Amino acid sequence: EENLIFQYETIKNQVNPHFLFNSLNTISSLIQTHPDAAEQFIYNLSSVYRYILENGQKDSVPLQSEINFISDYFSLHKIRDEEKIILEINIPDAGQFRILPVSLQILLENAIKHNMASRENKLRINIYTEDQQIVVRNNLRRKSTQIVSTKQGLTNLAERIRLTCKTELVIEESNDFFSVKVPLIK
Repeated sequence: EENLIFQYETIKNQVNPHFLFNSLNTISSLIQTHPDAAEQFIYNLSSVYRYILENGQKDSVPLQSEINFISDYFSLHKIRDEEKIILEINIPDAGQFRILPVSLQILLENAIKHNMASRENKLRINIYTEDQQIVVRNNLRRKSTQIVSTKQGLTNLAERIRLTCKTELVIEESNDFFSVKVPLIK
């Protein structure tokens, strides 16, 4: 029952009206100036929401499916943020594992939300495996005025991991980097 509550909260947070509003504004601005980019944006946006609706309540999904989902999600930011954010995914053995659905998206969104990015000083997000865990690591480029955060994303993810995987979410922070480790499921 607790697990279902946290899964519901995760879905509710991810079907975010603010994200949808920003996406619709992006589409509106792209339609006249870059119609091909607008069409791709709409396709990726629909893929993102389809994935969330189809998989958000599952206990686990294939890691490769989650990576494909993250690629679609990131492409939306890439169009909006004009190459200020770099995402590198290095997971050669993705076909062997499963992961909690929407977990990587929460961590990607967290990195984007709390860090600034410019063409000169890009936000770099790396996703890779290490010791049966997937690591999402970004350089720290904290915004000068921090967005008020409810910390519900990380809290809900940590609780889902505790309930589903019987282990803890690992968060590490230094002066230069912030990383979160999510357990992989065989």
